[in-house]
Amino acid sequence: MTEQGPAEPVGAAALVIRVWREPADVGLRARISRRDDLDVDAETSVVVASADDVYREVRDWLEGFLQRSAPER
Repeated sequence: MTEQGPAEPVGAAALVIRVWREPADVGLRARISRRDDLDVDAETSVVVASADDVYREVRDWLEGFLQRSAPER
């Protein structure tokens, strides 16, 4: 019997969210930095002003990652 290590990742990506409040601001601000492929030196950032915007950006990024890294059939 041969021992096998963890499977090689299909793809790797990164998403970083920095959240803060500004003085006298009742909401929030968030900078979302994303790298859709860690093998490519390209980063995209966006600043949003609500939790719903953060949720939307994270959902869109995650759905895109799942589509890009899906096994080919």
